[in-house]
Amino acid sequence: MPRLALRPLVLIAVLALMAVIVGAQAPVAQPEEQETARIVVDLLQHGHMAHPVMNDEIAKNWFDSYIKDLDPGKSTFLKGDIEEFRKDVTKIDDQIREGNLDFAHQVFNKFLERETERYKLQMELLKQKQDFTVDESLPDDPDKIDYPADTAEANDRIRKKVKFNLLFSKVVEQLDDAEAVRKWTVRYRDLDRQWHQFDSGDILQIYLTSLTKTFDPHSSYMGPKDLEDMLNQQLHLSLEGIGASLRSEDGYAVVNDLIPGMAADRDGRLQPEDKIIGIQKEENGEEIDLVGKKLPDVVRFIRGPRGTKVRLIVQPDGTKERRIYEITRERVELKEQHAKSKEIDAKLRDGKPVKLGVISLPTFYGDTVAILRGDADAVSATADCRRMLNQFKKDGVDLVVMDLRGNGGGLLEEAKTLSGLFIDTGPVVQVKESQGVKHLDDDDAGTAWDGPLALLIDKSSASASEIFAGVIKDYDRGLIIGDSSTFGKGTVQSIVMINDHARRGNRRNAANRGALKLTIQQFYRANGDSTQIHGVTPHIHLPSLNDHREFDEAKMANALKFDKVEPLPHDNYHRVPADLVASLVALSDARRKSEPKFQKLDDQIKKLIERKSRHSISLNEAKFRAEFVPEDPEERAAEEKAKKELKKKKFTQRDVWVSDFMNDEIIHILTDYLSLGSKVLAAAPERAKAVAE
Repeated sequence: MPRLALRPLVLIAVLALMAVIVGAQAPVAQPEEQETARIVVDLLQHGHMAHPVMNDEIAKNWFDSYIKDLDPGKSTFLKGDIEEFRKDVTKIDDQIREGNLDFAHQVFNKFLERETERYKLQMELLKQKQDFTVDESLPDDPDKIDYPADTAEANDRIRKKVKFNLLFSKVVEQLDDAEAVRKWTVRYRDLDRQWHQFDSGDILQIYLTSLTKTFDPHSSYMGPKDLEDMLNQQLHLSLEGIGASLRSEDGYAVVNDLIPGMAADRDGRLQPEDKIIGIQKEENGEEIDLVGKKLPDVVRFIRGPRGTKVRLIVQPDGTKERRIYEITRERVELKEQHAKSKEIDAKLRDGKPVKLGVISLPTFYGDTVAILRGDADAVSATADCRRMLNQFKKDGVDLVVMDLRGNGGGLLEEAKTLSGLFIDTGPVVQVKESQGVKHLDDDDAGTAWDGPLALLIDKSSASASEIFAGVIKDYDRGLIIGDSSTFGKGTVQSIVMINDHARRGNRRNAANRGALKLTIQQFYRANGDSTQIHGVTPHIHLPSLNDHREFDEAKMANALKFDKVEPLPHDNYHRVPADLVASLVALSDARRKSEPKFQKLDDQIKKLIERKSRHSISLNEAKFRAEFVPEDPEERAAEEKAKKELKKKKFTQRDVWVSDFMNDEIIHILTDYLSLGSKVLAAAPERAKAVAE
């Protein structure tokens, strides 16, 4: 699914202070931001695959999108606020062409005013004793309710949300009353601080992204800093710094974890839960206070070119001490997102031992520049998987499992080359653009693995994952197991640098305008089906709560429609014939019917479906427990133990494959596949020429 999450950008401390004094007024739009707005509108109208034209209808949808981004739960604005804004809505399409951002700031000013009122109430409610015996509920679908008619109705919604959060902490997280109150006091305070730290660039990012989302859910405007983070962290999986992940808590940057083997971990002084309260400049000893700063800005203070030093002012966990740790920055590889492998011993139906090789791939990553220049050490998902497959062959692995559960996509080129590891040659994906339909092929003859293959998917497997899954399905190359389908994101986005389209005299700083992530193309499988909306379906569907949660493409506002293009001839490996799949499904069904944990999962699914039909969550503790807490005390204890053990481990130390009832069933399916399909799995593929005829 889409990875770019909208978040605040730059803190200006003086403005934050002024917000408290003068009523939390949003900062004024800058001239360069006005030009950026004009450029974004022009690029949308001429570059988006839908070729939209700004008009009053788009303006109305844009307004709804902007309001929803600010107040998704309909508990901050009042109905009267919305009605007042609507009087000017049909003007904003004309205003934006001129770079006029007044409306964005007007709405945000009112939002800050209302948010401050709600925050004060939240703090008061946290001091009060909650009665969880009352039979009342909280609506869980904002689309089913209107904005509150007055302050009293808004306050009641806030009251119920506070009550729900405390109830969740008490029942699910098992916190005592004092711990729960402390947690939500900090959480609300952090959120309030975050809103009041917004600058004009933050408002611009939300406002323009709410516009792009009226055309499709994946186009967005990224400010300069978000663009830098996306390019370095999400695609190249590297950055330069000390190798520590941070979280924001009550105005402090708190060390969440250390990346094993990186600078901070090797230094040994900085530890999880320590607070980084400042930076000391090396040249003159001047100190920069980081308390109260937005987390992305704290991170950017700490990052820097490899080989340079940073002096952290640290308050160790549980103390009031103040220490200075000087650490040399280095290139930080985000290896927790790299492919990882594990070999698993299993047995066939006749007891014969077999070995399964699992590759867990969280994202399709790669350093495209380094790959193009032939760098042997270039970061690449395909290169990493090829090495693992070669090792599997040396170790005598009988079947390879590609685990793409949770893989939200990444680089298109990596999806193409990774597909080529499992097929000989042929079309990988078709792409429709304004000039027509083209196809991207695997032209690299041969395979890295031509043996039995299985692919694991879930509802979070998106974009590049769906291209890979489409190849495996269309070529009949391997057995696909998982949720009812993948995410269903079948569109292509291009990163368009705003600075490249600025007036010539405004291009001095090439990185100062951010970028537009623009939907320009749509994906199609070799069989002609788009992956849009429908995604890729598995051969064997295992029950999942994900199937009933509304987070796939089909549930996203303004998602583009499913359609088809002409199919292309391609090889067919005939590794998953229908009769074999039917046998595997029957065996799996029989096992699941006799497995208590699958029966409990079925009960959870039924409860979820029933609760969704009510569109509300009970705030009565007894009813809440019945819905959200396992009835079996041993099961509950096991869950809590697993969570605690997982929390103790660093990410890169976590297992590629965990033995649980779902994964155990997958192993059973795979050994059945090897047992029952031995002749099928040894057959040669049918070449594309024969398929075309």
